[in-house]
Amino acid sequence: MAFSGIQNIRRIGLGGSMLGPVLVLWGVVFLTAVGFIWYSNEIGTSYRNFYVLPWVLLTAIVVLAPSVYLYWKGKFDLFHPLVFAAWSYIFPAFVVGGIIVAFDWVEWFFISFIEDPQYNIPLTLVYISIGFIGLTAGYFLPVGRWFADRIEPFIPKKEWNPDQVWLAGFALIIAGSGLNILGFLQGLLGFQRNIEIGAFDGLISFLVIVLTVGGLILWLAVFTTKQRSGIFYLTIAILLALIPLRMALLGSRSSLIIGLLPIAFAFYHSGRKIKWQYTAVFGVVATLALLIGVAYGTTFRNIKGSEARVGAGDYMGQAVATVDYLLEEDPTVVFGDTIQALANRIENLTSVAIVVSNYEKLAPYEAAYGLENNILNDLYTSFIPRFLWPEKPTTSDPRAYSDLYFSYGDNSFAISPFADLLRNFGPIGIPIGMMFLGFYLRFIYA
Repeated sequence: MAFSGIQNIRRIGLGGSMLGPVLVLWGVVFLTAVGFIWYSNEIGTSYRNFYVLPWVLLTAIVVLAPSVYLYWKGKFDLFHPLVFAAWSYIFPAFVVGGIIVAFDWVEWFFISFIEDPQYNIPLTLVYISIGFIGLTAGYFLPVGRWFADRIEPFIPKKEWNPDQVWLAGFALIIAGSGLNILGFLQGLLGFQRNIEIGAFDGLISFLVIVLTVGGLILWLAVFTTKQRSGIFYLTIAILLALIPLRMALLGSRSSLIIGLLPIAFAFYHSGRKIKWQYTAVFGVVATLALLIGVAYGTTFRNIKGSEARVGAGDYMGQAVATVDYLLEEDPTVVFGDTIQALANRIENLTSVAIVVSNYEKLAPYEAAYGLENNILNDLYTSFIPRFLWPEKPTTSDPRAYSDLYFSYGDNSFAISPFADLLRNFGPIGIPIGMMFLGFYLRFIYA
């Protein structure tokens, strides 16, 4: 599907790009983090981990290199696969996360599981850098584009004007909302855990994305239409209302800022001229969404206490209790807790370092936890729905992974492609596996 006037993805430089909001968002996060560190008077005791900083700098150079290259060529696009992967995940998780580790601003119980951290943490950053180089190489090699060129003639093409998609967009919103509600009632969505695996659970989990697709179509229509009718304002009101409602339903720290991404994408690719005022406003809104989302998600999980399933009424009652707490608690306490939770959520370096330090030692036990060769096993089983293959083995359980590597199975610790490739194929699997991912990204982006 395409909209008239936006067939070609925009390729413009800083003056009209989304680089501004990205820099504003992470600049505010970084300055806030440094300020809080200074305020809490911890900076004087943080020098013991400063050995990480040179390796963090190396990783930052590697991760930001494609963004700099695309900007230099006048093709910077926040939603370019390499740029989006760098700025939304790899840079914050491992570069900002590395700075957090250097300042000793997180105190995970599993830090002691990293044997010889002065060797394994830098080695982890080297693996991250090599993996991203593999991803970049895979993207720029002609393999993915070649496959895309072979398939493109068979893909139907149609130009739809904004006034032709309102009904379809709302149909997807209604269907997606129903699937999200069904997923919530089944224990598949939200801060709850479904113990028993149903035949249609995987299908429902996949189809909840229909709501996002419908929202994206409607936002594109909003930003490209020239008519300001009643349906125009009703659509905006409904789409904006869905963002906090999903945050309340999911109890997720990231749901609020994730809800802004379709808006940013639709605005950027609607053909509108991007002004610095827009980028500044979006940067501020994104920063507030990040902080509010982390504050709500962390508080909600603390109040609920566990992933045990409860009735829908009790679940929403806990959402109301979360809002009441945030409104009544001392703002300085809420802000401090939010910044600490944000640091804990962003920092993924030590989680991968655990695997780097222990994967060879724990490899003999992975089969008992259902983790052995999980990439290939999950790849071939995921394409067959469980309602067609009732006896299909379960895909790798993140809690089993957490139990084996972190000695705590009641939580799902961060899982990264770098750690999974290392566990499955050894060090050589990281650049090769990420290169194949680069082929795929180029294929779908071509």
